[in-house]
Amino acid sequence: MAYDTPMSVEEQRQFMAKAEVDGLDYLGPCPSHLGEAWIDIPLPNNQTNKTKIVWPRSSGKLPLQCPLVIYFHGGGLSVGSPDLVLAPARGFASLFSCVVACPSLNQLPEQPFPAPVRMAWEVSAWLSDAKNLNEGVLKDAGASLDLGRGFVIGGLSSGGATAAVIGSIPGAASAGVKDFVGLTPLQSPITGIFSGIPFMVTEAMLPARYRDMLKSRDEVTENAAANKAMRLDLESRLGVHSPWFSPINLDLSNPKVTQGHPPKVFIYGGQLDQFRDDSVIYAKWLSQVPGVEVRASVLEGEGHNGWVSPPWPACHSRQLKEIALDGIAWLLNVAYDKAQELPI
Repeated sequence: MAYDTPMSVEEQRQFMAKAEVDGLDYLGPCPSHLGEAWIDIPLPNNQTNKTKIVWPRSSGKLPLQCPLVIYFHGGGLSVGSPDLVLAPARGFASLFSCVVACPSLNQLPEQPFPAPVRMAWEVSAWLSDAKNLNEGVLKDAGASLDLGRGFVIGGLSSGGATAAVIGSIPGAASAGVKDFVGLTPLQSPITGIFSGIPFMVTEAMLPARYRDMLKSRDEVTENAAANKAMRLDLESRLGVHSPWFSPINLDLSNPKVTQGHPPKVFIYGGQLDQFRDDSVIYAKWLSQVPGVEVRASVLEGEGHNGWVSPPWPACHSRQLKEIALDGIAWLLNVAYDKAQELPI
């Protein structure tokens, strides 16, 4: 296959399915101090979302009171499954005593954009009502959801971009942005957003004030032809001018649009990633949103990499594990011992 020809969606799905199987073998069975289960989350129009739930088990008689982290996998909204991010989900649940929900985010192209991101919102709305898990999979499981302890939405790559979009919806919906009319409302407010290596800008939609910041498409030369072909193929399936693609498409001249934005956002990009400057521009955009505290970083020497399950050495480095753990810990207002051996 020519380097400037992207794999088809079906080829990508087959490749990732094999990688996830290898990842599950690498991770091994669920540790005894955790619980895991698949659930089907009901959505509007008689749809469902296959979601993996991971939780810490209590060692005492009373259930642990836990915050919630929703963590979306990457894959261009068309590839992969929740098992792609089972490794970090187990890590978060182990170190931070949180419940982690990993939804499916792979509905393109069978369901055209923005359906996958809209479904991600509806999944988040369902999970924002604690009784749905507490009276379901978590009943008698040794853990109980307490969203007053934290409600974080995060993800990697397209999942990181989806988390950013979801964080922008409460304010935009209340301001009457037509794209978000008719959505199921949240039952609890989002307290933090984690956006790792997001893809959320294109030259076509980028406001003029940010255009000089978008350099990584040209500066990252390794596999440049293949990267460009992949990016353009994905862009062709997205509505890049829609706020479902990126919060940067929202009109900040209306201050109501960003009212109620989650108060903390953690962002990271990779120095050698063609999407590096997406994270930089997103952080710059957030600097204009009142009341939002942002921590953003670009990891030296990293490409489009995150802590995921497949046994790819680049995706299990201490640097990638620490950036994920640091971000979720900060968003949940907790700490962990960095001197310890980190989870797989």
